[in-house]
Amino acid sequence: MLLTTCIRLGLVHGSLAARSKWPNTLNNGQELEWTALDEIPESPDVDVWILGTHGLVKDRLKTFHRLREKSPLDIPILVLLNPREEQGPWLSVRADGFHETSSSAALMAQRIQSLLPFPEKRIHQNHNVGNALAMEESDHWQATFNATGAGILTGRADSFFQVQTRLSNSEMPCTMESTLEISRLLFRSIQWELNNASAHDLLNLRNPVSIDLEFVDRMTPLHGSQFLSDAMSLGRDKTHINSEWIVRDPNGIARYLNVQVAIPHNLQDCILVTLVDISERIRLEQELRNHVQSLEDRVQKRTQDIHVAHQKLQTESHQRQRLAEQVRENLVHITQGIISAKKIIEVALPGIARLKSVFPQSLVIERPRDILGGDFFHVHRSGQMDTLALLDSTGHGIPGAMVSLMGFTLLQHAITAAEDLSPQRILSLFHEAFCERMRTQSSDPQMHGFDAGVITLDRDRGVLRFAGAKEDLFHIRNGQCTVLRGSRCSIELFALESNVTEPPVFEEVALDVLPGDQFYLSTDGVRDQFGGPHNRKLGRGRLTALLARHSALPLHARKEAIQKDLLLWKGSHAKVDDATLIGFEI
Repeated sequence: MLLTTCIRLGLVHGSLAARSKWPNTLNNGQELEWTALDEIPESPDVDVWILGTHGLVKDRLKTFHRLREKSPLDIPILVLLNPREEQGPWLSVRADGFHETSSSAALMAQRIQSLLPFPEKRIHQNHNVGNALAMEESDHWQATFNATGAGILTGRADSFFQVQTRLSNSEMPCTMESTLEISRLLFRSIQWELNNASAHDLLNLRNPVSIDLEFVDRMTPLHGSQFLSDAMSLGRDKTHINSEWIVRDPNGIARYLNVQVAIPHNLQDCILVTLVDISERIRLEQELRNHVQSLEDRVQKRTQDIHVAHQKLQTESHQRQRLAEQVRENLVHITQGIISAKKIIEVALPGIARLKSVFPQSLVIERPRDILGGDFFHVHRSGQMDTLALLDSTGHGIPGAMVSLMGFTLLQHAITAAEDLSPQRILSLFHEAFCERMRTQSSDPQMHGFDAGVITLDRDRGVLRFAGAKEDLFHIRNGQCTVLRGSRCSIELFALESNVTEPPVFEEVALDVLPGDQFYLSTDGVRDQFGGPHNRKLGRGRLTALLARHSALPLHARKEAIQKDLLLWKGSHAKVDDATLIGFEI
């Protein structure tokens, strides 16, 4: 999309009735063409999305995510903020820019212009890169607004510096009244934009700071001359200053605040004011002074009391240290126990050596979400009939591992009981045994279950059969990957206790195999892993392409290449589930 003389703006959750709010041109003379949209078109013909303030916050957030997911990546989104709403939910999203509706239309025009990259960078540009400053600003305010117990005010610093420059060229006041007036003047000069709930309470705001500056007249610095001197050096010699103020509510009740004014070095035209209630500290200091004045004859006793309190604090500190050490030791013991349990489970369940003995040209990629996992595989050989099953039990960690042990035992019985060793028959017997076991354990509803994929390979006839319970089989021949879908039902008890009277049917497919054919089974933790540049699931399609892309490599190199691509896709994102991939070649 190239930069044109007319910028097309798509307004959602807003109305064009109040034209004075919306600028008609940018500072460079480009015209703005506004269009109010009730629905998001499939092929949007806009240069910038404007998300308005009409409707509920949850509905507007849904619209934002739809715009981010469905619209082209090179269309930036400007979010309008209602000054009467809490801004936390909006500052947590990845918008390209923010604008408070109480600010001027000229400021909105500046923000819109900042979202439009230069013409030579416009083609194939991702707006997340072109507007990194807006993302940095969003991250900065989100982290700052989460400060526990602190009131936050933010505003534009340009007007503050203009007043500061004008004052630096005049003589500083020498009276208390003049000092107070100039101190308040500096606060009035700031173009306030945002405040959080704590600031609203600490300053007794009746309206947002961008609408009403009445609160400034109720603020008085405790050390006016020092504050004024520090304020004149802000942005020049200092990046932040601290001062103490008295703030009175409309009823005259006083509160003491520590006020820090800062100029963030990584944000442009921005000023940040942090408010902390120190009324309790001031009250305690005053009480301390009164006690010292009235109880001079008891100084020695007071000193002894303080010494005792100090000893008590030291004792409590030592106790806390011992407790912390005990917690660490317990954590080490628990972790060691889990590692030992993992070794026991590895002995109880078939390992890679067993898989290699039946399928020599095979590979296994296992990535449990925790130390222990709920994925396991089973290998069986009966004459010329080889069986491979991959199961994904409910949950992960220790509970998933316990369910896996039970499932492995039941699966062994099912394979032993199956006369023809067909995948469909094995899954059906396994499902029956599992339901019977669950019914005998407890009368409460059971939510445990399995997803499974079973393969049998008749090496004499060269026939492979497959059946799955929400697991698929990936077949690669001559570099082309085909997906054989399993049945869309899991192995679970509550399905039989619902209105369904018949047990599930696991459909079976058979195909002739040729030398060089490759087959893969995977649990849903592989394809459900979030990652990539847009934080989406890997999905069945991308997994199919990944397996086909590396099918020509030797087995060891193929395993390393597949594992590397899966790790690159995951990146820094958290594991969503246990992930297991098993493959073999004929």
